Amino acid sequence: MADLRISLTLSGGASLGAFQAGAVAALLVGFGHARLEEDSDIRVDAIGGASAGSLVGLLTAFSLLEGADGPRLLSTAWVEEVDLSMLEEGESKGPLSLDGVQDRFPDLLREAECDPDKAQEGPLTLLVQLTGLRGLTYEIPGVRHDRPAAASTFADWQRFELERLGGVEQIVEPEGTAPLDVVIVSASHPGAFPPRLLDRSADREEYEQQGIIDFPEEGKLWYTDGGLVQSEPLGRVIAAAHEREDEDRAATHLNLVIDARSEEPDGASRWGDPDADVGWVQALARALSIFPAQGLYEDMRRVERDNRRLERVDELIEALAPRVDEETAAKLAEVLERTRSDQAVAGPADGDGGEGSGDPAAVLREALETVSGVSGKRHVEIDLISPLVMASETGESVPELLAGEHLGDFSGFLDEELRRSDFTLGYECSLIWARGALGSFDLDQGAVERSIEAIEKGRLYDWEEVRRGSSESGDLPIRSRLRLARMAGRAVRALKG
Repeated sequence: MADLRISLTLSGGASLGAFQAGAVAALLVGFGHARLEEDSDIRVDAIGGASAGSLVGLLTAFSLLEGADGPRLLSTAWVEEVDLSMLEEGESKGPLSLDGVQDRFPDLLREAECDPDKAQEGPLTLLVQLTGLRGLTYEIPGVRHDRPAAASTFADWQRFELERLGGVEQIVEPEGTAPLDVVIVSASHPGAFPPRLLDRSADREEYEQQGIIDFPEEGKLWYTDGGLVQSEPLGRVIAAAHEREDEDRAATHLNLVIDARSEEPDGASRWGDPDADVGWVQALARALSIFPAQGLYEDMRRVERDNRRLERVDELIEALAPRVDEETAAKLAEVLERTRSDQAVAGPADGDGGEGSGDPAAVLREALETVSGVSGKRHVEIDLISPLVMASETGESVPELLAGEHLGDFSGFLDEELRRSDFTLGYECSLIWARGALGSFDLDQGAVERSIEAIEKGRLYDWEEVRRGSSESGDLPIRSRLRLARMAGRAVRALKG
């Protein structure tokens, strides 16, 4: 039975973080049962998140490394705790504040029931996506080599290596640069929260190694919601998982993306109707909703293209390698060096061939991979858990299933019932995924079936009892509408300030 290594990528989505929390809760039950009860070597090696997904990722990492009751912790945080009242705590220059979340989460972690014997092996890589408001400049080779072109990037990130049984301390310390601090910054959606400042001076060398030429002298930068320019750090999570592959090449590696919407934002049908009554406001709302879906589509298409190129390289190697002699290999090596020079990639020193030195087939592979742009890449197994998993079974649309996507995905913060509905939807979607996907890996089928049974028994809520999909803003109870009015008042005061 092969080992299974998992990486999780969690997108942004404001109150739709409840969906992601539920989806992860089901996975924790299933993977935990397989590991603890069935002696299956299943481990989560890397977690990446943006915005709300980074908060879910932090709680998930803590649960895995401390042996905490992850489903209960995720439910407490996302269903019971993170509501509009918490988001109104603290002083803020915006309509809402994340001070209450930052103050409450350490206590949630300390109050969690933990069993060290249930903790998985570490370390675990946590990647947090950020959007920098300053922008950082890097140089790229231009047509004229004496005048490189300058470009700016606003996508930034922070990486943490979290250790097994590292305790709450490794989550909340050191103050100001701890994982919790960075996650709070990533979740600061500009529609409701003011920007936050991070001290990145300790990372100066890494920025410079990445080619940044204008890193500020003081090393302090203002950030906003990590999901604005990149809804999910899929590429970086895959890279982190590749590092683990070097340690355990015999294992099967799965990159699992959890996205609350995927490719069907609310109200898709009207945008194919020539008679639809649409205007500026509707178009603005639609435009903002499609950014995350488009980003995920581009990332997954990129992975698909790389996988296909790698397959074609393998086919060419199989067909051409028997015909490549030493003389042909030497000519290929010359082409390889010129290609590296064109790409401004440093090649091996004279007399020290690359990976393929002395082996014509290996030289051929190295040349083909470099020319095709897949050098250093590996085939990536990727799968997606989203509301579409259930929609494809029931025939319903995603808006009919999701409850908290109104008001720019903030309506879930107004009503606990909406968050409970989305949490349960996420749980059920992961269960459906597990039924169809877990059996495809080289795992004991009996263990797979029992792990799925554990997910079914581990439900915290009954979907048919709690579902609130298709709820409109007008369906909110009076107390929630009053909260909304109070938030609007805070927004007006923030604008005046």
